[in-house]
Amino acid sequence: MSTPDQQQRRYADPSGWSDSSARSVLQLMAESVAQMVGFEVTALSVVIEDELVTVAYVGPEEYRAYVEQPDPADVLEPVLVAAEQWGPRLRFLAAEDHAELEGHWVEFEQEQLDHPDAWRAQDVLLAVLTDDDGTMVGAVSVDRPLSGLRPDAVQRDLLERYAAQAERAVLTAFEREELLQQVAHAESARRMIRAASMPAHASLEAVLRSTHRPLVEGFRASGSWIHVLDADCPGGSYARQHDGETVTMRPEVVEEARRVAPRLWRDQTVLVVVAGETPGVPDVIHRELEALGLSTVLAVPLGAGEECLGFMALTRREQDPPWSPVEIDSARQIGHDLGAALMTARALESERALVRELKQLDDYRSQLIATMSHELRTPLAVIAGNLEMLGTLDLEAVAMMHHAAMTRGSDRMKKVVDDLLMLARVSNPRYPLATVPVDVRDITLEVVELIETSARAKQLTVELALEPTDLVVPGDPTELDRLIGNLVSNAVKYTPAGGTVTVEVALGTDEVVIRVSDNGMGISEEDQAGLFGAFFRTTNPEALAQPGTGLGLAIVATIVERHEGSVAVQSELGAGTTFTVGLPLAHSRKGTPVPGVPAPRRAAVQIA
Repeated sequence: MSTPDQQQRRYADPSGWSDSSARSVLQLMAESVAQMVGFEVTALSVVIEDELVTVAYVGPEEYRAYVEQPDPADVLEPVLVAAEQWGPRLRFLAAEDHAELEGHWVEFEQEQLDHPDAWRAQDVLLAVLTDDDGTMVGAVSVDRPLSGLRPDAVQRDLLERYAAQAERAVLTAFEREELLQQVAHAESARRMIRAASMPAHASLEAVLRSTHRPLVEGFRASGSWIHVLDADCPGGSYARQHDGETVTMRPEVVEEARRVAPRLWRDQTVLVVVAGETPGVPDVIHRELEALGLSTVLAVPLGAGEECLGFMALTRREQDPPWSPVEIDSARQIGHDLGAALMTARALESERALVRELKQLDDYRSQLIATMSHELRTPLAVIAGNLEMLGTLDLEAVAMMHHAAMTRGSDRMKKVVDDLLMLARVSNPRYPLATVPVDVRDITLEVVELIETSARAKQLTVELALEPTDLVVPGDPTELDRLIGNLVSNAVKYTPAGGTVTVEVALGTDEVVIRVSDNGMGISEEDQAGLFGAFFRTTNPEALAQPGTGLGLAIVATIVERHEGSVAVQSELGAGTTFTVGLPLAHSRKGTPVPGVPAPRRAAVQIA
């Protein structure tokens, strides 16, 4: 673990901590530690800008104001150096092993028992919370045990488990606050651009002219330059200083912008150039920056879909601050919005309105899914953690029944959140597909092994037919595992007892073909039309009786699309269903429809 003075704090002050739901969740976590582990006092602190700030407290109210005063994060360093390690997170410093401690420590009065393990007022017991890099992000401190004794092995284990839950809750809270802050910055800038660049019947030149002022003011830039790649488009280049004075760009600079913009758009990235310092940038750019008295430029591609439409540059002078990560991310997102504006400016009014409406709807859906998933994650983690703790207790029969019901509900909610997060991930163009060689045979075997228990419980026969050769495709292993898992689990779910589910993986023409068939209840022709849409639920009452989120096949379709493959369904109500997926081999990345592939030579495995 890194002590506070060994690592620079990576977690800045989230503006919403003071009144956010994160504080309420962490307060609930502190109360759970106090009640379930058996301590009268619990304080949960987080590291914010090199300070240890108490955000949740359980104990005597007269001490709250004192305890909640922030301390430097390194106030814990001497404690961690001298303390005895009781577990991965737990540290105990006995009263006899230290003198007076710096910071806002409280010695809570407590009658000391005549026992060798009696708790003393100066004893220190805390759990250190860290992130994946080992950087401290917070601490949980407890005092005044109800037993009057230092905790035994059982209490230590319980406290360690609660500390792990608190650690996840703190990290999730930081992620949530950072997400909300970034969304707020991005939305503010995007609203300015939309207001300036979306007037009715606006020409391309009017769009470029109207976006200059919001850009330089919103980003505190000294100037802006927007260039449209379409050479035949009049008025397609607009460069102005902050005061509106026109700047004429040299032909060599324009040519470099036209060369680099498509690459930036393809990689979904931006380029920050510091005058005289950034390597790999042509000398003509550095000379131009020097001639204009500029210290840095933020270059952003403009586009829509797969098409790069133009180039935007925001400049700053030497006295201006460097570009922050939030500004860079906001500018990159504006590249999408302004690219859409350029496209719609060249289109008919009806087409422009339709594209804008669809894009706003897609933006709203993506933000809704991401925000809702993050909002649900933290309280769900607390619920699941407390249910797990309760499950270790000796409960009465009625309590066990309610505990089992709540656990099922928690698991159901976790499945919904996991599906939402997966859909948000695979639907987000800012997360391009990173491919590695993946053997579809191995993934299919693992999926079938995992589903075997469910199939046996329903007395189903699962037939597995695999081509006796490596079936390797370029793809994301996690996404392909989810794709096959969703198809097979659906087949098991919607096949009545005694039925058969068949899983085939074969080598087709330039692709690997996956077929999942069943002789279950089938899908009507009307339902097949919307089958791959998000949140789709069938109109078949028998199928509706099965629990589901309506996201499984939407995730399948999106993953197939990301892998440039194809998916098809053949089904008849009451006669079973067959899903066929084609994934292109490494040398053939194309999304052609799956042809009728003859039955391959294969080794058959039957699970009954």
